[in-house]
Amino acid sequence: MKEITYRIPECPVRIALLTDFHNAPSFDFLPLQQRKPQLICIAGDAVYGKDPLGEQKNVLPFLRACCAVAPTFMSLGNHEQGLETHDLREIRETGTVLLDNSWVKMDGIAIGGLTSAYVTERRKYGESRQHGEHKPETKWLEAFAAADGYHILLSHHPEYYALIPEAVDLVLCGHAHGGQIRLFHHGLFAPGQGWWPKYTKGVYGGRMVVSAGLTNTARAVPRLFNPCEIVYVAGTGN
Repeated sequence: MKEITYRIPECPVRIALLTDFHNAPSFDFLPLQQRKPQLICIAGDAVYGKDPLGEQKNVLPFLRACCAVAPTFMSLGNHEQGLETHDLREIRETGTVLLDNSWVKMDGIAIGGLTSAYVTERRKYGESRQHGEHKPETKWLEAFAAADGYHILLSHHPEYYALIPEAVDLVLCGHAHGGQIRLFHHGLFAPGQGWWPKYTKGVYGGRMVVSAGLTNTARAVPRLFNPCEIVYVAGTGN
């Protein structure tokens, strides 16, 4: 597992960005414990597929262990589309702050979570939902961006970047898995973006950080030149 740090000059806290855990069978928490982040942000896809949360034995222990390291915040990715109300309650009971198209204030920082459009469409249409453009619900972002303080938004999908108000200071994403195979420092393919995607890993526009994720879920396609990673985000002074 690779560790990488990105510096965002105005960021007031040290953040560990964890994405695409996908119910992995194991995770080494020693690096997090040694780094001592002030926040842990899980930008979606803690679960894998549509299996009930009760059958995904590694998710809740993972979240509890994160909460033991630092205050933990989570947004919903496309793999969370199958979670029911009682599953979301169990996630909250681990101590994780679940941000479902919502935001909270903590020590002068506004932290929000933009829920995957796959989740919102399934709630609206059920299994017969339309397979269209998958647009997320963004109206609430106006009030979030207008709140006092530094703004951190967890958005599993980096392709939503154009929908996010410029007043949001920091956007944390995953989903692209680094492009799965990286050639000449570019990812080859990402869901939602297609071939030669624009956003796969790194910092974009000085304010969006995209993680390549913690696991490989494309079982039939290996990750090449693209290690799994824990991403840390910090300002110049922390």
